[in-house]
Amino acid sequence: MDLGQALYQLENEGIWVQLVKKSKVHVLNQVLLENQQFLCYQTDPGFICRRNTNKKVNLENLVEIRQGYSTDRLNKAAKKIKFREKAPENCCFSIVFRNPKRASKTVDFITKSPHEAQQFVDLLNQIIQHSKKNNMTFNENLWLARKFRQANLNTNGEITFDELWHLLKKFNLLLNKDYVRKLFKEVIKKSDKRKTSLNQEEFIQLLEKLTDLSKYKQILLELNGNGEENLNANQLLKFLNKIQDLKNIDLKTAEDIIKTCEANLECNNNNNGKQLLSINGFKQLFQLRYGNVLKENHENIFQDMDQPLYSYYIFSTHNTYLTGLQLRGEATVEGYISALQKGARLLELDLFDGDDGEPIITHKHTFISSITLRDSLKSIKEYAFQKSPYPVILTLENHVGLEQQRKMADIFQEILGDQLYKSPENAFSTPLPSPNALKYKFLLRGMSTMTNLLRDEDIEIPRKSSFDPKSAVRSPIDPYFGRLIALPSVKLTTDIKKDIEEHALNGSPSISETTISELMEKDAPISTYTSTRLVKSYPMGIRQDSSNMNPIHSWIFGIQCVAMNVQTFDEATDLVNALFRINGNCGYVLKPKSLLEGQNPNQLIHEKVKMCLKVTVICGQYLPNPKLDNDIIDPYVVIQMFGLPSDMKLVKTQAINNNGFNPVWDETFTFELKCPELAILRMTVIDYDMTSRDDFVGEFSVPVTSIRQGYSLIRLRIGPERQEDDAASILVKITYEEYANFSATKL
Repeated sequence: MDLGQALYQLENEGIWVQLVKKSKVHVLNQVLLENQQFLCYQTDPGFICRRNTNKKVNLENLVEIRQGYSTDRLNKAAKKIKFREKAPENCCFSIVFRNPKRASKTVDFITKSPHEAQQFVDLLNQIIQHSKKNNMTFNENLWLARKFRQANLNTNGEITFDELWHLLKKFNLLLNKDYVRKLFKEVIKKSDKRKTSLNQEEFIQLLEKLTDLSKYKQILLELNGNGEENLNANQLLKFLNKIQDLKNIDLKTAEDIIKTCEANLECNNNNNGKQLLSINGFKQLFQLRYGNVLKENHENIFQDMDQPLYSYYIFSTHNTYLTGLQLRGEATVEGYISALQKGARLLELDLFDGDDGEPIITHKHTFISSITLRDSLKSIKEYAFQKSPYPVILTLENHVGLEQQRKMADIFQEILGDQLYKSPENAFSTPLPSPNALKYKFLLRGMSTMTNLLRDEDIEIPRKSSFDPKSAVRSPIDPYFGRLIALPSVKLTTDIKKDIEEHALNGSPSISETTISELMEKDAPISTYTSTRLVKSYPMGIRQDSSNMNPIHSWIFGIQCVAMNVQTFDEATDLVNALFRINGNCGYVLKPKSLLEGQNPNQLIHEKVKMCLKVTVICGQYLPNPKLDNDIIDPYVVIQMFGLPSDMKLVKTQAINNNGFNPVWDETFTFELKCPELAILRMTVIDYDMTSRDDFVGEFSVPVTSIRQGYSLIRLRIGPERQEDDAASILVKITYEEYANFSATKL
């Protein structure tokens, strides 16, 4: 059955399900498809008079469909025999979708048979894959068509002027209503004088009249050189090779690109029968790969993955099981799933004795509820290698007593099986294996029988609390469990040179944010240590609001694993997202050559400038209003350079009044860098406000050494939760000049 037939069946017949809510199974009801756009279900069928029982999920917001007991609610409910009898695991499925009030939301259902569950899950997964395929590149006309359908409230295929005006206000542009009404009438008259509404094609025509393409036209005219607003294949090839720094393109490819970018080939002007790239096609060009700010192939795995594990920065998380604050809320498998889906390769498990004879995961001295180790590992195993094939490190804060440590060892081996990496006998004296050698493996990191020493700040003294998961006093490590630890904890002292000589090569210390600052002040040889050992840094204990430390301070000394509260969206996690967006977002990024050799980056501060980077912020489009009110935003762009202290810089454009639809800045800024291999460029769009605090609109960050020269259309991650947006973007031009034998292309 193809997608169209499946959607038709779902719209007309639906599927009978029972909703699971608060561990209770509700009465049978239908899930139906409405207008091939919304999935409709009832949240509380038992109370007909209750408001908001009918819920709709836009198919475009579907994130994932899970089978079985795959959410915290189902795991909790399934602990009761009666629930398992009513809801066999092979009849359960869960819908995960984006929600305006949070990053995602899950809804759990039970079908009448395993066959129906499988059939429905397959259909929804087909819808999700189709949506992902269409969203690989932004198609402006498809996006506008979607907005048209949303404005078309009575679904008759046309919109009135009032519906158009309501939509244009959402587009964030201060317009004269009489002027728009005049354009509205002009477009209608071309097709039928008796009409009073616009169809989809006419709507897009009107938007083209409103859209100011002056900057694109200016660039196009400069490239053409003959005063014409188009490019032939030869001119396009020269632009892509010389200005866009895209080398693997020939004339035939340029001709194919023109065909792809031009929506209406028959209506396009030609040059002796040859296809031309028009202004609209030129704009479409930037929305494809040819306008991506990343260098060619840097969005794929392009680095050497055969170096020892400590040669890479590793996407690491702190208190991974949390989805909220440190002191309240609940431990949840969703925290692990979310982290892995973002690309994380190091997860934290805080382990304590459980009341049912098996270890649990929770946060000591808090009101955080617990989850079982068993349920957590099942979810971790299922999602661990969907995003990346490279190893997952499970760092264990082990507070489990000797008796349950044996059980814990059995659970790790039972669930992870052959994927659990076990170190060879000579691991202490040989370099760690590479990411390639450890593909699809799990490594346990923590206390072992070989290295029972920790720093004083690692051992938290129990305090009186209304919540005490057994005891915070650490038990000795049971040898049966200890042999599973691949990365044993070691103690980092003030004599780091001695530590380099004495520590096992598979030893892995943890150091706090505060300790990093102290070591930086003392100019300790941390980078020498991290060139041969895997180190994790973690935020100071007073960050009970789940805020994050600045990861740059750790990275510049080669510390591989900077533990982040990834459930928090802030400047620090933006930088983490930037670093790991390259190399295929696989969670591993090779450290710069200087750090692989153990050099101290502080010595670079007095060296000459290695790179001069110029950034021109040209214009923006479809910038959303962060306050969701009727005001029109006044956007400006903040550009920050992060890295060594000597390279850090912040600049701003002017604010553009009342225009989030197509603001034009056209301002250029220069950054002189002494250590570009450790620099990250961050661009943030802000809404200026005279009476209150300016509001965050969106951001994009990228490592300097992965920036492609030329024009780029930067697609912003918008809002407090940094959601990917199809349309919100800024057009920039970036060029750089390299000095002192530095070559970003060789990194």
